[in-house]
Amino acid sequence: MLNQRYDKTGSRAVKTERNQSVLLALVFCGISVLSIVGCNINVRGKQRPLLRHDRIHGEVELVAERRTDEQGTSGNKRKGKTKVIEERIRLKTEGDIYHPDFFFYTAAVGLGLAQQSIDSDAVSEKDRESLNDYNIFAQLLRSKSYPTTFNASKSEELIARQFLGSLRTERQTEGVSLLLRSKTSPMTFQYNTSKTDQDELTSLAADFFERDDERFRYSLTHEFSKSSHLSFDFDRTEVSQRSLGVSQNTDTDRYSLLHDLSFGSDEENRLDSVFNFADQSGSFDYKNWQWEECLRFQHSRRFKTNYDLRFSELKRETFKNQETRGRAGFEYKLYDNMVTTANIFTSKTDLDTQGDIKQNGGSVAVNYWKNNPWGILFSTYTASLTKSEQSGGAGTGVVIDESHIFTDPLPISLDRVNIDTSSIVVTDNTGLNVYTEPDDYTIAEINGRVQLNMTTLGGIPPNVSNGQEIYVDYNFFIEPEREEDTTRHNFTIKERFNNGLSLYYAHRRQDEDVSSSLTEITPDEFAVNTVGADYINKGLFLQAEYSDEDSTQIPSTNKMLQGRYSWPVNKDTRASLRVSNHWLDFDEPDDRDIELFKSGAEIFSRLTDEYSISTRAEYRDEDDTRFGSTRGFQFNSEIQYNFRQLSITAGVEINSLDRRNDTIDGDFLYFRLKRFF
Repeated sequence: MLNQRYDKTGSRAVKTERNQSVLLALVFCGISVLSIVGCNINVRGKQRPLLRHDRIHGEVELVAERRTDEQGTSGNKRKGKTKVIEERIRLKTEGDIYHPDFFFYTAAVGLGLAQQSIDSDAVSEKDRESLNDYNIFAQLLRSKSYPTTFNASKSEELIARQFLGSLRTERQTEGVSLLLRSKTSPMTFQYNTSKTDQDELTSLAADFFERDDERFRYSLTHEFSKSSHLSFDFDRTEVSQRSLGVSQNTDTDRYSLLHDLSFGSDEENRLDSVFNFADQSGSFDYKNWQWEECLRFQHSRRFKTNYDLRFSELKRETFKNQETRGRAGFEYKLYDNMVTTANIFTSKTDLDTQGDIKQNGGSVAVNYWKNNPWGILFSTYTASLTKSEQSGGAGTGVVIDESHIFTDPLPISLDRVNIDTSSIVVTDNTGLNVYTEPDDYTIAEINGRVQLNMTTLGGIPPNVSNGQEIYVDYNFFIEPEREEDTTRHNFTIKERFNNGLSLYYAHRRQDEDVSSSLTEITPDEFAVNTVGADYINKGLFLQAEYSDEDSTQIPSTNKMLQGRYSWPVNKDTRASLRVSNHWLDFDEPDDRDIELFKSGAEIFSRLTDEYSISTRAEYRDEDDTRFGSTRGFQFNSEIQYNFRQLSITAGVEINSLDRRNDTIDGDFLYFRLKRFF
């Protein structure tokens, strides 16, 4: 069925949607003719054309790209080479009908052609495809109390890929928005549709993706008084998504009601009320509502109290979760440089057939800083106690979007125990990019707990990056009875000297008492001691750190050295250099050592008023006694020329990765020229 998109020569048959761009170009020209020939009208005593537009501007663009890739061992390599040429012309203008405050518009239209030559193990052919785009924006009665905005756009782009032909992406959007201006109750009505199509240029058409979105939104804000405000939002979204072998359709309604009230002699106290409800049907059904009250009292300049109460319920096809949670706390400034906070909480969660969970606990924290003759002293201490009791449950539980921050190269420990590792799904925080095992991560189960060993050097995009937030979904087996008592202590002290040097010490400790009627679980107890020093002087940063963790799960030591230097070579040139080395030693039951060396450099220079150059290089050298060695190098360089109405960009990207006896090498050359008129 997919191959019906191509004719006998391998080129895609002309789609009916392309006629829209041709029609739009004719309309564009028609408007121009009418604006020249059309009638004149009298506006505020002055003669002017009914339809008026500014000078038509345009641009011509030429893009040439070449990509080569190799992957495999010396005796078994796959290769791919792709060449792409894009040619485009765009015209744009702006104008109005009768008066800019009556109807104002901007319009742009573009026509283009892409030619691709690919030679790989899977396919060898030449293809070409039109690349058309338009963008229309209009405002009706923009200075009135009921302005209306219209927009319509379409774009067609190519995305280069390793070992495969370029991926053609077409995006088309339309929308209208009505704003009702009011001093006390402004409203907004919005309706938008969007369509995204992705498919290959080659005749194989092995990859395609389609997504249709239709959205209506209504929002209202109301000011009862200067101290009382209300806002309401309704959002309905219909999504249809299709790819090879997969089709998903969801209809989602979201309601949000918020109210805030300030009270007191100086309106120093505040009450916030929040109600949210979401109802989704289709491929994934769920209902979720949440009601929360937050009360804040400012008793004096130094003393505050806060109270929170929350009710929530989540219903899925085979899962139900009802939770009631309350919290109370205070903040007290004994001195301006010493702040004490404390809170207590209680919660009860009804998991339907999966049992009940009761939690009680509290925490206290002290933050202190002090100027001294040598610099500034900072210190913090936090202690917390949590008692958790689960009873009456059985079966399988579900965790959705458990959030973690990946710190390279440290592993990620999942929160639950008794996890079904075959059910683990890892995504980015949008949920759109799914990471795969073992390319992006590996799974290790130690003492009843599951760890994910992530890597930033996956061979198949998308890749994980250091410091990125990831979401994890999984199933876990519920124990009929389980009790946990967890105590945590955190202490830090740091002296920042006047000369830029800092010395610091940190201690983290967790004690846990766990009992289960189903399995014997090793408590997650640890004591971590960290000492370090850093130095900051203008663009220079140096750091050395040593950390020792005594743990019932995986004892380890962590040593780290890193440095960064950024300096302006002159007023037109800036350079930076960074280097780091990590030594991680894990003891039994996960006995392995990791040594990771990373370095990088960047430089940007404006050579003349017309020329500029930027270069970036990254190197990674990792030795893991379990997973082997990884060597990676990436180099990017780009030169730009801008003079009057001419812009030229040329660049090169070189990548090399040797990971687990698999080598991936690639280079990407590109040239882009734009001429404005």
